[in-house]
Amino acid sequence: MTGNSREDARCGGAFKRFEEGAWSERACTYDRVTGQVTANVAEPLLDAAGVEAGMRVLDVGCGTGVVTGAAAARGARATGVDMAAGMLAVARERHPQLEFLGADAEALPFEAAAFEGVVASLVVNHLPAPPSAVSEFARVLALGGRVAIAVWDRPERTSLFGELTAAVADTGVDVHDTLPPGPDPYRYAEDGEMRSLLAAAGLVDVRLRTLELVYRCEDIDALWDGLLGGSARIATVIERQTPTARGRIRAAFARRLERYEVPGGLGLPMAVKLGAARRL
Repeated sequence: MTGNSREDARCGGAFKRFEEGAWSERACTYDRVTGQVTANVAEPLLDAAGVEAGMRVLDVGCGTGVVTGAAAARGARATGVDMAAGMLAVARERHPQLEFLGADAEALPFEAAAFEGVVASLVVNHLPAPPSAVSEFARVLALGGRVAIAVWDRPERTSLFGELTAAVADTGVDVHDTLPPGPDPYRYAEDGEMRSLLAAAGLVDVRLRTLELVYRCEDIDALWDGLLGGSARIATVIERQTPTARGRIRAAFARRLERYEVPGGLGLPMAVKLGAARRL
């Protein structure tokens, strides 16, 4: 067993249960900040998968249904799947005409070649065994279809989450003390790792792209509350601290945000890595 395989096995069920619960709890607050950023990924991701009218498209880790809805708006026959019941409830409320199912990305409940496009927006970095999931993406993909995956870039290039995590470290809090063992959330931000992930699933014609975004805001308090309501791991770490410790983290975060001041508020750069490949 390789080092990466051992890590995947170690993460396993406990981490999945943590993620499922954390995202269900935050389904109704996700759009305060995080959802506003991730919504910008929908169209580039669908473009990378070549989604067009009439195509059968699967959105894995659909969350509140933004990408599923965007695919349907193109005329695709779109289905969304997610493990978080809270997210599925929001998606169904917002898109009652679409199909949303509870499903594990590593064991999709579909026959082989059921879809002509598979997309996964900012979910692979939350999975304990991404190679297993991408193999499933390839299995349910029809010949000639494309898989497109989006993951966050390295923390120094995703300032919202990178600076929040750094602020926690500034106060001496060890994030590993309060979370179940989990995968490296930034592993597939590396081009070589993303390329290998797709190729190992038997996919070809791998294409990589970096999507540059900027999140603008005026109110640091709203930003703080929104991030706690729209992230899983780092938000859980912060919420489990004492009120005094949370105050120190909040102050450290504010200090770190000073470098992003622009006229009218803050301009926070965010980068997303897109990887796409085709099934022969």
